[in-house]
Order: sequence, then structure tokens, then C-alpha cells
Amino acid sequence: MDLREYTTLIEGAEEDFRRSAAQYGLPFEKGESSPRSARQVMAHACGCECENGGSSIWRGWISPACIACRTGERTGSLFVDLRCTKHCYFCFNVNQPHYERFLQYERDIALELRQAHAAGAAYDFLAVTGGEPLLHVDSVVAFLEEARSLYPQVHTRIYTNGDHADEDALVRLAAAGLSEVRFSVKPPDDDDAQERALAAIGRAVSFVDDVVVEMPVIPGTVEWMIGLLREFDALGVRGVNLLEFCFPLYNAEQFVQRGFRLRRHPWNYLYDYWYSGGLPVAESERDALCLMQRAADEGLSFGLHYCSADNRNSAQVNRQNDAFFVQGFDKVYPWIDRDDDDGFLRCLKVFGEDVPKVRAWAEACDVACYANDAVPSLSLPRSVLDVLRAAYPGVQVGKSTNILEELPNGDYCMREIGVRELYRS
Repeated sequence: MDLREYTTLIEGAEEDFRRSAAQYGLPFEKGESSPRSARQVMAHACGCECENGGSSIWRGWISPACIACRTGERTGSLFVDLRCTKHCYFCFNVNQPHYERFLQYERDIALELRQAHAAGAAYDFLAVTGGEPLLHVDSVVAFLEEARSLYPQVHTRIYTNGDHADEDALVRLAAAGLSEVRFSVKPPDDDDAQERALAAIGRAVSFVDDVVVEMPVIPGTVEWMIGLLREFDALGVRGVNLLEFCFPLYNAEQFVQRGFRLRRHPWNYLYDYWYSGGLPVAESERDALCLMQRAADEGLSFGLHYCSADNRNSAQVNRQNDAFFVQGFDKVYPWIDRDDDDGFLRCLKVFGEDVPKVRAWAEACDVACYANDAVPSLSLPRSVLDVLRAAYPGVQVGKSTNILEELPNGDYCMREIGVRELYRS
């Protein structure tokens, strides 16, 4: 088996995944509406930063909480309950554990924070989400005061749709030390929804330093969204986060009625991700990149960030792969290292008839390697790529992407989730 035959097996796994996902009722697009290579092209064209393996694109300013979210280190997010004043057809809270219970039961998030602190938890970033947290202003204020007391330098934020963001609530939140408020704005579901959201945002900029708007990029809404971006600029918001729109694996009829399809390659690497809120919808990323370009062309002054589903998965990847070092697997697998760009564990791989000569070369040069005779294949450190190519110009080299999994019995296993050929630049 050579490299291309091996990668074909990976592609076959993706096709199996698509057939399995079809049971949820929303079909996949036939082609790729927005290949991931378009991210770098757009970023270069409009002077954006393209980070976290190309999954996070921003210009002007980005919330420090968004940076911290990539690894999930020293970050925490809590909710009082999951009640909300909206009924969005794409909400993924329904998939949360114990959803029905948390429509009735309220958590004491200040108490939970004290308990976490007593247990040794350390936080630089804390968030209150929901549901709609401002249905419980007293609880949120108590939490913020507790956070400021226990972690004096902590960055705090809340997520709200703005329905209860009146002046009294904003004054109390600001006095309690709130660092950032994020308004969730979506296509209007009644005649005055947009106006009420804009009014709440306009009030907030007078009380909170960092006012951020988060919007899912729903395909077909570009013109509506660019109009809103102009209004946000006039209001003086600090930043706008454009989120890749996802199908939460229910309510398929609502998505089908609107003509939506699932993105053919939903993630950069296929895996069981738990955070993204479902499967990315086709054309959402295409429209998000269009909005990034148009905002740059118009010179809108706020910070603008495109947060892809890949980006939202990165905290899970980093947290799982932390164990690679904590448990000492970096000594067991010296040919594998963590890619600081996106948190995955990576190495080089050669296959088939190339294996014997490359293995002999690696052993002669004292290069750490691992031969898998069953495939056959040879794993090597990424650091030797240039030397290897100089020694064997014709060798096909693949990039192996891996994630560490903890098994129910406490053991660990390394799972390979992708191998892609490395071409010369």
C-alpha cells in the first residue's frame, strides 16, 4: 500500500460518516462550497490574521477570551439554567446533558465557583451563558462579584440576546466587574427584534468596555448582515464574531425548508467533536469570508473575527492532547510532537516500497522512527522532513494527524484521524 492508497481509506471513512449522518434528515452538499484553502487566500487579500491552523481569521481586534478558547486552558463557562426568551430553530442547547431538567432547575453558579476554587481550579477567563443569563441578573451579579474576589485579574463575559439588557442590569453588571458582554444577534423573528437588539447594544457601550456581537452566518443573509455590520460600527462595538452556522442534528425540516445542506467536509479532520453544536452547514463559511472581505473593503473599524467549527473544536483537541505530555507519552512516541498551530499530534509517514530504504536511513542517522509492518509504513519526526527529502527526493511523504484518547479503563490510545501528502511549496 502506498500513500495515496492509504489516504483513500481515510476518504472512505468520511463517506461512511456522511451515510451515517444522513439519518438526521439533512443531506450533504455534492461539492465543497468553500474549500479550506480559501481561508488563507481571503486572509491575505484583506490583511487578516489567519491562526489556529487557519480556523480562526480576524482583523483589527480579537477578544482575549477567543484566543484563550483555542486551548481551553484556565477557562470556564457556567449557566444558571437553559431557559431563553428566544426559540431559534438552530439552537443546540437541546443536545446538552439534562436539558429538560435545566429548563426548571437553577444552578447556584457563585457557589459552584467557590467550590471549584476550593478544589484548586485556576481561571483567567470565566463566562456566563445560557439560555438567557439576564433572566437571572441577581445570580449573574453574585457570580461576577465572587469571580472578582477569588480571581482579581480574571476576564469575565456574559452571553445575552439583549432582551433583558436594560440600563439597570447593565449598571449592575458593570459595577460587578464585567469585562465583556456578547450579544447574540440573529435574523429577526418578529418586526422589532432587530431594533430591540440594536438598542440594547447601544446602551451597553456606555457601561461595558468590550461590547461584542456574535452572529451565526446563515447562508443567504449576506446583505442583511453587512447592513448590520455598518450599524454596529456606528454604535461603537469593540468586535463582531461571525460563527459558522451548524445543524444541531434535529429540526431537519426547518433546515430543508430553507434549502440548506450540510458541508461536505464538515471538519478539517473527521472526529467525534462535542462542542461545535452540530454539523456545519454548506455555504456558511463561503458567506463568512465574503463578509470579512466586504468589511475590510468598507473600512469598518471594529474587530472582526470568523470562528469556524474547526476553531470551536480546538479546545477539545488541545485538552485531550495535553495528556500526551502529562502521562509521558512524548517519551514513548519520540517521533510524534504537538503542532502548536492547531493542537493535533503529528509525525511524518512513508509507505510501501519506500519503507525499507527510509528505515535504514533513519536508523543510520539515529532518527527516532516506528515501523508498522502490517500496513507497511514508517513514522518519523516532522523535524527531519527537509533532510529526508534531500536524501531521497522521490519519496512520497505524508503528514499523519493524531489525537490521544482516554479509554474507560483509564488507559490511553493514539488515534490517527488523517494522513495527507506533503507537497513541496
